[in-house]
Amino acid sequence: MGILRLGKWISVVLLVLVVAGGALFYVFNRTFYPDAPVADFPPPNDLASAQKQDFEHFKHYLELDKAYTPAARKEAEQMLADQSAKAGTLTPAQFDLAIARIVALADNAHSSVSRGPLSRRHNRLPCRFYRFSDGYFVLRAQEACAPLLGAKVLAIDGVPVDEVANRMYPYTSGPRNHYDQSASPLFLESPELLHAAGQATQADRILLRVRLADGSEAEQVVLADPANPDEPRVFSDAYLSPDPVDGEAPGWTSPLTADAELPLFLRDYGNPFRSTYDAHSGVYYVQFKSNQDEKGHPIAPFVALVKREITSHKPRAIVLDLRLDRGGDFTTTANLMKNLPRLADTVQHVYALTSAWTFSAGNVGVALLKEHGGGKVTVIGEPVGDRLRLWAEGGSMVLPNSKLRIGYATGLHDYRRPCRAEPGCYWIMVFYPTHIASFEPDVRVEYRYADYQALRDPLLERAMELAAADRAGVVN
Repeated sequence: MGILRLGKWISVVLLVLVVAGGALFYVFNRTFYPDAPVADFPPPNDLASAQKQDFEHFKHYLELDKAYTPAARKEAEQMLADQSAKAGTLTPAQFDLAIARIVALADNAHSSVSRGPLSRRHNRLPCRFYRFSDGYFVLRAQEACAPLLGAKVLAIDGVPVDEVANRMYPYTSGPRNHYDQSASPLFLESPELLHAAGQATQADRILLRVRLADGSEAEQVVLADPANPDEPRVFSDAYLSPDPVDGEAPGWTSPLTADAELPLFLRDYGNPFRSTYDAHSGVYYVQFKSNQDEKGHPIAPFVALVKREITSHKPRAIVLDLRLDRGGDFTTTANLMKNLPRLADTVQHVYALTSAWTFSAGNVGVALLKEHGGGKVTVIGEPVGDRLRLWAEGGSMVLPNSKLRIGYATGLHDYRRPCRAEPGCYWIMVFYPTHIASFEPDVRVEYRYADYQALRDPLLERAMELAAADRAGVVN
């Protein structure tokens, strides 16, 4: 009888734990991953009613996104009211920029109009730009733009390109370097968006002034291609590789030939995870471009492989390449980042490579590595693409008529100190506290177009130099 009673009590306790766990999971998801309300409007009769409905539905965004300060939220509400009064008079590009400007008041990189859908809604030049540390260059071109391939962009419609980029910055949120790297090319490639912002004289073409490879300057009027909903779903970093991009139309050319001997970080560009060991130098190289499963590339087996390889090879130094890591789920790599310097007792140093592309979960990896690596960690490259304190998590909403997609943020992250006592603190961060003073690299190394053209990787070269110096110091 006693055993039966004990069994019943155990069953009750287990049931309570299951119910409590389920309730906790429900609250967690409702808090940090809430769904946007479903739009419930009748079919619009005209542009005015379509834009009014979209503005009305967008009001929910100001409730969902937690990054706004009280003052910024008040300004956003007023700006929304002002723009709503213009419904029916705005071109599609003006409407999109109006929404983008309101979202940007959150000043938070995870609070943003999704750039892919935005780019596919508007015309684009038959050239693709990439921003190196020394400026914007034409890195992909169709026939109409082929004479400009590899040229440095100097001006758009007579205005210095950096000034045009400055004027478009208010339409995005977050740090300037992240905008420069990941968002500005989208605006600069679209005469329609530039014209809507008052930065281009015509909506279907722009006058490009460039510096060609021989040092001479030239001007060319470039007509835009119509909006293409089937454009590749990629950021501009994909054009660093001369290989065709998935979904790319025929005819696009690159400054590099298909048989070019690319630096390690640009090889097999569609592969988000890469590792290799150089027995001669004793350096183990591992690259993450993502912190989540990608098509055909699950992340968990790769993380397990990295641990096995480091344990087996017993490298003297590790190069952790996060410069193209735009994020995902940081918990997939968190334990690896915490323990990387200790996976083998032979590891003397870890060199982490970063850039403005290093973002979101990629930044968490840097923070955890610095937190737990002690004096064994050196960050090389350029500053990461976000701040030490930010809002992330959340989800996205789609406006019913324009179909514009907008990401909202709901969870507070603070890498300077634990935020557990603050409203909105992301619960998972309690298990991964960090106390990071800065995301600035310890060794600043820029990536210039000349490096790209010469097939050099100055970040990896610097890491290998430091690793060799460390080795010489040990030998001596």
